[in-house]
Formats: sequence, structure tokens, C-alpha cells
Amino acid sequence: MRKITLMILSMILFLSSCVQTFQLEDLGIITSRGVDRADNNDIEITMSVLQFQANSTKPTIIVSGVGSTIKGAVEDAGKKVSQELVPGKLELEMYSRELAEDGLKSYIDTLKRDANIPDTVRLAVTEDNSREILHTQEEHISTNVGEFLHGLVQPGAEQRLFPEVSLQKFARIINDEGIDPILPIIGLREETPVITGIALFKDDKMKGQLPIKDEYYFTIIEGLTQEELIEIEIPTDSVEKYLIHGNGGEEQLKIVLLIEKGTGDIQLTDKDKLHFDTNIKIELSLLEISREYKLDDAKALKKLEQEIEKVITSRYEEIFSYLKEVNTDVFGYGEKYRIKKKGGKLSDKEWDKSFPTIHSNFNVNVNIIRHGTVNR
Repeated sequence: MRKITLMILSMILFLSSCVQTFQLEDLGIITSRGVDRADNNDIEITMSVLQFQANSTKPTIIVSGVGSTIKGAVEDAGKKVSQELVPGKLELEMYSRELAEDGLKSYIDTLKRDANIPDTVRLAVTEDNSREILHTQEEHISTNVGEFLHGLVQPGAEQRLFPEVSLQKFARIINDEGIDPILPIIGLREETPVITGIALFKDDKMKGQLPIKDEYYFTIIEGLTQEELIEIEIPTDSVEKYLIHGNGGEEQLKIVLLIEKGTGDIQLTDKDKLHFDTNIKIELSLLEISREYKLDDAKALKKLEQEIEKVITSRYEEIFSYLKEVNTDVFGYGEKYRIKKKGGKLSDKEWDKSFPTIHSNFNVNVNIIRHGTVNR
């Protein structure tokens, strides 16, 4: 309710500064939109609209329209409501997987050209069509669907499940040589919208995806990971001599960790052979371990760090191999190469050919800075 009140106040201030004035009750404030392919190659747009009519029983309504363009679809939706639809508070734009795979550039250009849409609007891909996401019934979520979805993609640093991707950031990266963007994938689980994966793009086209559990491998490279819980399993026999009561028949030792700080650095080590070093440093707090462990023994703690490093290194190598397979340079190796290249220029065509052939050594350094009393 507090957020809605602040939104109302901001709209009043906005309207008071306009030459043409409207009654607040005459406006429908678009907070989230979903874009899907319709029949005959038309576009269907579904919107969560905040309304202020005194006789309204709901603060938001869901309205859809169809047209050959985004603008046409919005105009068609506007015919179905008694209010003027305005996008000044648009916080999230979602695109169906089908549209993402065909390419989002024309839709991004449309958003950029609309002066009423803020550059801070967040973007996402939906598993199927976005219409289903926006028609989520309110009994399955804690608030109206528009506010819920915005909280999903921008919940605050302490709860963030995905690197923030704004319209401004996505538009910049799809036009940069040597780096490709990512977007969150939103799907329905038990009739509730959740972030289910990471969409990998080549320029503006989605080429593959990874599970959301791999999210921190990306935020570490960007230096954005902080206070994030992760779960890791290591072979029990690799640390068996440091287990106080033996392995208990467990083949894998389950560990829960909190990333206090994670940073990544990519270095070009051989320009001709396209060899890189990817250096990862992670500071962790150990929260839980499935067997009692000699945490007061410096050698035991060091061995635990080394085994965690192996797991993280192995996953980075798997992700890197997949990125080369689908030819999406989302970590930005091409940017490092372009800086060292004569003239500092790199064409998309050149890097498209080169990226699948590059090599990188992943050097992961893990430091457990706190472990407290976690023995079970």
C-alpha cells in the first residue's frame, strides 16, 4: 500500500507539470507488460494496469491488445478500458521465448524511442507466453501481479537472484562488440511466477539457457555477488581423514555456504592463440556441513577450500564449454581481446568466428573467512 501511495504522489507531481492535465481517475498506469506472437504474425501485448477509480474493486487490471506493432497492440488494448493507458511507471517488459529466439532488437528500439518509458525498465524472457504470467491469480502471490513481478527481478541487493538487466544495459550490450547479454527467464511453478533460468543471447537473439542455480557464476564475474547462499557437494572420501565420526556412509559431503564477496577478472594471456586467464576470488562463510568436521585444524580447513575450488572450477569450465557451443560471449572475453587488438576494433563477424576457438584457464581461489559452530 505504501508503494501504491508513493506511486500516486509521483503521478500527481508528473501530471501537475504537464500542459495537458488529466484526472488521476482517468488514467491507467502500466506497470508490467508482456509481448507475445499472435495469429497472422501479429503482436499481442498483455499489461498489468494500476487504476485509481473510486468504484474499482481491484487496484490493478489485466488488459490485452493485438496489432501489427507494439503501438498498435497498445491502442487496441486501450479500446477495452475507460482510461487513458500511460507507460510512465513501466517497470518490467517480458518477451516470449519465441520472440527472444527470433530477435528483440525491433522491440528494444521501440522502447528506446518512446520518451515516456524509462531506461530503467527491466527486461525478461518467459518460458512460454508472457500472457500466462500476467494472468497469475492473486491468491497465489502476496500482492498484485505487476508489483510481484517487479519485486522478482529487482528485489533489492540482499535478495537478488539475478544480475539486474535494464533496458539501457541490454540496448548497450547488444550493440557492443565482444560481449553478449543475458536475461532472466520467468516461468510458472505451482501457478506462481518464479525465475527459472538464464537466457543466453548472441546480440539480440536468444541462443541457449542455463539453470538459475548457476546465477552466481555470472554475478561473480561482474563483481556483484554479495551475501548469497550456495550449496555445494564434494566427495566425502576426499576429506575423510578430517571427519570426526567418519563418513557415515555418505558419498557426498553437503555444504551450505554464504558468499561474503566474489570478484572476477579476465586477462588475455596470448593474443595470437586467444588464450585467457579467468581469475575468481571468493570469500565464504561456512553455514552448514553434513558431517562433523575438524574446522579448528588449519590443514582440514585448507583441504575443504581446495575441494570447493575444484567444484566451482569444474562448473565454470562446463559453462564456458557450453557458451562456446552456442557462441554467446556473455562473460565478455571479446572485450578484453578488442582492447589489446591493434586499433581497438573488433567486428561481430570476426568474433563470431573466433570465440568458439578461445581457451581459458579458470583459477579459482576460495577463502573461508568464517565457519562458527556448524558441526552436526
